Amino acid sequence: MPELPEVETVRRGLLKIAKGRKINAIDVYYGKIITNDVEEFRQALIGQTIEDIDRRGKYLLFRFSNQLTMVSHLRMEGQYFSQSVGAPIDKHTHVVFQFTDGTELCYHDTRKFGRMTLVKTGQEMKVGGLKTIGPEPTPEDFKLDFFKAELKKSRGKIKPFLLNQRHVAGLGNIYVDEVLWMSKINPEQPANTLTAAEIWSLHDNIIKELAMAIKYKGTTVHTFVDAMGDAGGFQERLNAYGRGGEQCPRCGTKMVKIKVAQRGTTFCPYCQPLREVGETKIVGLTGGIATGKSTVSSLLNQAGFPIVDADLVTRQVQRPGSTGLKRLAAAFGPQIIGKDGQLDRQQLGQLVFSDAAARRQLNEIMQPLIRKAIWQAVDDFRRTGVATVILDVPLLFEQHYDRDCDYVVVVAVEPATELQRLMARNHYSKKMAQARIAAQMPLEKKIQRADLVIDNNGSLAETRRQVHQLVEDLRNPR
Repeated sequence: MPELPEVETVRRGLLKIAKGRKINAIDVYYGKIITNDVEEFRQALIGQTIEDIDRRGKYLLFRFSNQLTMVSHLRMEGQYFSQSVGAPIDKHTHVVFQFTDGTELCYHDTRKFGRMTLVKTGQEMKVGGLKTIGPEPTPEDFKLDFFKAELKKSRGKIKPFLLNQRHVAGLGNIYVDEVLWMSKINPEQPANTLTAAEIWSLHDNIIKELAMAIKYKGTTVHTFVDAMGDAGGFQERLNAYGRGGEQCPRCGTKMVKIKVAQRGTTFCPYCQPLREVGETKIVGLTGGIATGKSTVSSLLNQAGFPIVDADLVTRQVQRPGSTGLKRLAAAFGPQIIGKDGQLDRQQLGQLVFSDAAARRQLNEIMQPLIRKAIWQAVDDFRRTGVATVILDVPLLFEQHYDRDCDYVVVVAVEPATELQRLMARNHYSKKMAQARIAAQMPLEKKIQRADLVIDNNGSLAETRRQVHQLVEDLRNPR
């Protein structure tokens, strides 16, 4: 069945061969394609001009000059093509729109499943699946918060969830396999168990993949051609669909094909493992500079949750005599090491925070060491069977730790409060404090990607109340 990229490709071709044409006659050879009375359909459109052709999900919307809209659903094999009036047609051409310019638009459908419905313009969203269709997979329409809410309401497997057009428009079997492979999500993973990182990745990949497929004019697996008679080009770029038994392009593991919701489904068993519900949950904790993350971390620790603190891990990795400290000294000079053999953080900060290239070099040296130590600490807690581990990382999003978290909490304050607190805490000038804040991801973006935001603008008692509610939610998940 043509999916959104294929239908959009057809629409763009139709603009070239049908838009602006006036209908002189209509021949209908298989009446069931038309859901209206066939003669009324013909009489309503003869003499009218196709003013535009829109699309919603997998539906084409032909806009006519008399304020009527024809909703066309291609279903399995529906195709449009243009030819000269009177040219021969085969037995699978079921509707022909003859134009006054001597051309005609033909609808060809081997399976006869496609349908055309004529309604008053403005009533098209009451036709068939358009009544309940979800948002278009674009940054403007497909909002992350909506997607999160829909996922949390569903206990079903993620693949049929994505195939359901109520949640997001236009995805079919091909592109669901592709976006799940891109996001490293098992097709049988329950939708409401996706982590915040998985949701963010999947949302982003749906938008990117469908846009890329449109760019390459869709995927031709069996019979799809556009309105100009050309095959799509995206089939050469598929990573999962149709590749059962082949090596995974990412890791080399043999791809597996199974049935999910009666649909052939291909995935990588190594890159896309099925996570069991009930294993150790990792809760990411982050915020802006001086927003009060350490206070929240301390309260969670007091409530009995083990903490993996990235700042403490970093200090351990940079302790005197460590590999990390030796590499830093080699890169930035011996002046960053104090007389006591400890790292002079203030000296290092002066060298890197105003120099983007130096910051990148610092990250390239330290992040692999820090990441290894952090996940070693997490694994140590996992082996003891703890239910939840708090991963306290200031750069949780910037360093992509959120992708391995089941839940992400952001501690936030107003920008002016963040600036004032940082100046007071670190004795910074306003300019220096602003520079330190600017070196991180904007707090607003972190808030957008969080599962929960703790508002730390108020009193300590109010912060305690919010943390208490979080503790209850973690101990007694809904």
